[in-house]
Amino acid sequence: MKELIYIKNEPRFISLVSDTTFKYLWKNERTRNWLNEIIIDKIGIDLSNFELVNNESNTGSKIKDQRNDITLSDMNNEIVIVEMNSTYSEGEERKYRYYLYRRAGNNYLKGKEYIDRKHTILIAFNNYIRPNMPDEKIIYSWFGDHEHNINYKDIEMYEIFLPKFYNLCYHKINKIDKRLSLFGAKSYDEMKKSTTNTDDLYIIEELIRLGNMDEFIDEYDHEIVQKKLMNTYKIEGFEEGIKEGKLEIAKKMLDKNPDINFISECTGLSIEEINNLNKE
Repeated sequence: MKELIYIKNEPRFISLVSDTTFKYLWKNERTRNWLNEIIIDKIGIDLSNFELVNNESNTGSKIKDQRNDITLSDMNNEIVIVEMNSTYSEGEERKYRYYLYRRAGNNYLKGKEYIDRKHTILIAFNNYIRPNMPDEKIIYSWFGDHEHNINYKDIEMYEIFLPKFYNLCYHKINKIDKRLSLFGAKSYDEMKKSTTNTDDLYIIEELIRLGNMDEFIDEYDHEIVQKKLMNTYKIEGFEEGIKEGKLEIAKKMLDKNPDINFISECTGLSIEEINNLNKE
């Protein structure tokens, strides 16, 4: 009788450019610190004392699964939204900006409590280079009245464009730039050849562990399928859902009598559209 030989399957490759991966890494203290070191180095914001508030909070869009990745808050009630965006489209960019506007807009519904809300910040990890974008690896956006140089300091957005770090010369870059280059890897071997840093190697081992977990693989594959399904939605339907959400927010903000120009800046609606809401 021949002896049975069992061949162990190789672990699935788990990409760092994944909503599911990002959320799992944020749940573990050591892997969360690994991500936080990137944010500290590139943006100057330390999220060590921030706690997860609401994972994948719905934006109010009628189209399902249009949600943000993680939302964090600290003892000072500051809000930070962290997004992982794997592909580019104008609709996707509008989506995560809308999350920021919605969170910031909700602060205006709290009356005097609004004073206690110091910042609403969005940090986007973008695995793409948008058409005609500048050479910067990280782009900071401020909001306000540009014509009169008025800056609304309580709403900010930072975008890290990951592909800008993929082709850097390894011996000339610091450890965080090298860490960001791992997001573009297509295999564990490629990752291991790119770094000797102990913390980076721990992340690779954690990805290998996740690649052997059926429960994680199910969620990981579900994310891939959902993204493919979302690509089949007609842009008209998506735009309609976004527009309805913006109008709803603008109505609530008008109840508190904020500046119409500010509502326009936050929601992207025209002054005429906002004035029409006053007539309803």
